[in-house]
Amino acid sequence: MLYDTHCHPYLSQLKSQDYILERFFSEKDRHLNCIAVDINTSLQSIWLSKQYPWIFASIGIHPTSTHEYIGKNEEAIKQLSTIYQENKENIIAIWECGLDYHWLESLSQKYTIPIQTLKEVQKTFFIAQIQLAKKLNLPLIIHNRDAKKDVFSILQQENFKNFVFHCYSEDLGFAQKVIDFAPDCKLWFWGVVTFKSAILVQETVKNIPLKNIIIETDAPYLTPIPYRGKEENEPLYTQYVLEKIIELRDESPEEITRTIFENSKSFFIKK
Repeated sequence: MLYDTHCHPYLSQLKSQDYILERFFSEKDRHLNCIAVDINTSLQSIWLSKQYPWIFASIGIHPTSTHEYIGKNEEAIKQLSTIYQENKENIIAIWECGLDYHWLESLSQKYTIPIQTLKEVQKTFFIAQIQLAKKLNLPLIIHNRDAKKDVFSILQQENFKNFVFHCYSEDLGFAQKVIDFAPDCKLWFWGVVTFKSAILVQETVKNIPLKNIIIETDAPYLTPIPYRGKEENEPLYTQYVLEKIIELRDESPEEITRTIFENSKSFFIKK
């Protein structure tokens, strides 16, 4: 049982999309979420979900894409809403959205936009997508990079609790704070949990409740050990994330595998 809850198969460059999907779906009980980063990839994700019965799509605007919609935020959110209404049977969440302060300086230099302007537009779109998720009764998947204080403040401000933290990379203390605020939220663990240096992430996945854990690859990025630095990531490598979590936790392998799979299905698939 494997559910890669976050990947971008359309971004693969070294392996064909057909190849990685055929490998992943070679066995039963496998599901995959295809994740968008802007309007165009929202449509790509939906198209792919219509080709395979166990692929599900997201719609959303990534924080590092929000500069493309400066002055057009209402139009962009309206477009996402229309896309959902026309394809709601294929769409399971709003994402990938949130805040990313890591790339602010390079984005500012590349597009000659002040850093503060980029920050504000990211916040505007994050809040707008939270409100869209509320309106459509969809979960929200949060991209957080070097912005945890502002991300959590906005979630509290909007009193929004139906979310997953993508590529969780904070410490156990922040995880406990997030779970206290939203007991049914999920934290996503990814290839980095297999790295020897990922002590804080490993401590988190070892100690939070199993009901709050789901797994992802973020393929084609961040390949887990044993293929780190050797191959482009792909959905099948979710198994190495799962194996590392089994190694770190006290429950039986069967219980961990079953619970994480069911966590993912119950959170995303409402049918």
